[in-house]
Amino acid sequence: MSGRLRAFYFLYYGYVGASQGFLAPWLRGLGFTGDAIGGVAMAAQLVSAPAGLFWAHAADRRDAREKTLRRCAFGAACALAFLPFARTPLQVGLVLAAHGFFGGALIPLADSVTMEWAVLEPGRSYARTRLFGSLGFVVVAQGLGLLLTARGDRPGDLLMPAVAAVSVLGYALVARTLQGPARTAPEPLTSAAFFPAATRILSDPAVALLFLVCVLHWAGCAPYHLLYGVLVRDHGLPASLTGLGLALGVLAEVIALFAFPALLRRFSLSSLLVAASAGTIVRWVLLSRAHDAASIVGLQLFHALSFGVWWAAAVEAMRRSVPLQLRATGQALFSALVFGAGNAIGYGLAGAGYQRFGSASPLFAFAAAVETAALLFTALAAARLGGVRATNA
Repeated sequence: MSGRLRAFYFLYYGYVGASQGFLAPWLRGLGFTGDAIGGVAMAAQLVSAPAGLFWAHAADRRDAREKTLRRCAFGAACALAFLPFARTPLQVGLVLAAHGFFGGALIPLADSVTMEWAVLEPGRSYARTRLFGSLGFVVVAQGLGLLLTARGDRPGDLLMPAVAAVSVLGYALVARTLQGPARTAPEPLTSAAFFPAATRILSDPAVALLFLVCVLHWAGCAPYHLLYGVLVRDHGLPASLTGLGLALGVLAEVIALFAFPALLRRFSLSSLLVAASAGTIVRWVLLSRAHDAASIVGLQLFHALSFGVWWAAAVEAMRRSVPLQLRATGQALFSALVFGAGNAIGYGLAGAGYQRFGSASPLFAFAAAVETAALLFTALAAARLGGVRATNA
């Protein structure tokens, strides 16, 4: 299981590395406006959030997380196979929405499987298994950037969607090999049971506040996730520097994930979340003013805080506060509200902002303001977040 989970994360985040840094430049090369780029990205998130909740809750009710993960990965691979052939906003939007319908539950399901496996296998760590996803992101983002530059940074180069589709096919094949521990007979699935489960999870004030902080944080990250590659190209720099910046950031993230167990023994969850928000504010302020290659690339070292520490702390808080039998539902609810709502809002505003300003740089100043709000809520809620105690193994 160890090698299979690492391979799944490697390939899944390899796809993220291909899409995060290069999807928007590819769409711009096809002639998409800023509004169209933001619109197709937002549409995918609006589909993936409720779909992710449905699939993950079904997996919890049937106690079939690995089986559901295999089905969703297969559906995601079938959908994204059409991306290289899409040319219009409608076509791209349909492909990304279909992919989101299946892909929205993949990480909540994979995370719940990995956390359960880590509990059953002493000495195993979620964070150190998940870091292989970061390595996959580095390999694909850096490799694709170099290849695109070697091919002349051609607008609308089909290499980008081809690499994304191959990565998705790869993790779908790996997902077919994942097997879980023996479990009791599953309960009958009732979709209405989701709402009491979600209400139970959100009734904890500490969890609800954690969700709010994370939604703000992730919405503020949208200009980076959607338009970092465009920012690089706006400054007349090659795609290889997009890959280098993304790779450098994720290498910093890997170090943070590897060090997280030691950090958690020394600091509280609330302190780690405050540090992540403060570092993110500095990152966005400086990036909004950066114009040279060294600054635009080097500032991605702050990704250690913006994602590495922040993500591991948020997942740990969820693990401590959500009962095991609702683990996948809790992760899916987190993904729907944070990644679904946060991305949908952030992507829509980032695309519209790019269309208005004609540049990605000013958007990072707005991102810093959003992150300041997240920091204030985190500081005000430090007692509640720091007081979360483990309720399950």
